[in-house]
Amino acid sequence: MKINKHLGAVLAFSPLLLLSGCDWVKEKLGMGKVPEATKKEKKKGKKIKTPKGEWVVKLQGETVVTPEEFEKEINLLSEERPQLKSMFAYMPNLEKDLARGMGNREAISHFIKDKKIDEQKEYISKKERVMNAAMQILDAEFFSKSFETGKVSDADVKLFYEDNKDTVQGLLISRGGVEASGVSFDKKADAQAFLEKAKKEKNLDLQKLAKENNLDKKFRDFKLVSEQSFGIDPVLRTKVLDVKTFPTVDIMSIGDKKFWVVHAPKKEETKYRPFDQVKDGIRQLAEQTERTKLLQKELDKLSKAYDVEVNETYFEKKSKKVATEKPVSLNEVSVPIIADAPAEAAQSKLPKTKTA
Repeated sequence: MKINKHLGAVLAFSPLLLLSGCDWVKEKLGMGKVPEATKKEKKKGKKIKTPKGEWVVKLQGETVVTPEEFEKEINLLSEERPQLKSMFAYMPNLEKDLARGMGNREAISHFIKDKKIDEQKEYISKKERVMNAAMQILDAEFFSKSFETGKVSDADVKLFYEDNKDTVQGLLISRGGVEASGVSFDKKADAQAFLEKAKKEKNLDLQKLAKENNLDKKFRDFKLVSEQSFGIDPVLRTKVLDVKTFPTVDIMSIGDKKFWVVHAPKKEETKYRPFDQVKDGIRQLAEQTERTKLLQKELDKLSKAYDVEVNETYFEKKSKKVATEKPVSLNEVSVPIIADAPAEAAQSKLPKTKTA
């Protein structure tokens, strides 16, 4: 096992390593070696006595992390990130780096207090927001733990797969569709004459036939036409998708001014990853979805039990106020100028697709 595979996990379980000045982390992040900070001079005045007993981290001579506190932190981190235990075998200095990070954390805390930064208005405001956000996350976590939810049967997992295989990312291999190409005409008679020629061809190559009749500029390869195809007229797209027999060559009209001779040699079915290959991931997603539904039901019950109300009148008044305000003129809005950008550059931003 390569140690660098653990970098993301290391940085994820705690900010302590970044605070520790761990050379291994800096090297992996491309930060290079950082010279050790000069030792901070002890404050003048009464010296702080070092308490008796063992210690892990001291700050200005005072123990700030005891062995008990350090082991407790290690155990908590290991519970939250089980992979941490196995990492100790590959990173023997990890515990020491964590201890250094804890020391730096304490130093930062002292610095904030010494400089009275924690008394600044901005600090107090942000602290309140952070605490509120943390409490909301904690409350939500333990609220969800209050209910045994989300378990689904094997049949439900298969049903979830069938109902969502077009929308769940990674399940769709090929969207499929009708392979089609066409030659456009402004007159139906011209389209009919070209259709007769096309029907006489044994192995029809519509593009070749169009070129032989000086119609190559009227030719379009629609590739695979599906419901998601955007480079084809919607009316024509519907008619192509309605084809039932393959191969087919026929006239498809758009109103009474545009006629297409369309060749549809075959249809490709939509392809998905087999259920057996993805059922474990689908089960997790199905359980998560079910859990969300059940928790929403519990929230609805809770809202009713505690008589939660939203003042609709407040929002109606606010909506009316917005409606009566002077609308912003487009001339007053600064909009980036993109009209002069080359067409090729704009085209390169479009998604590449095999469908029309």
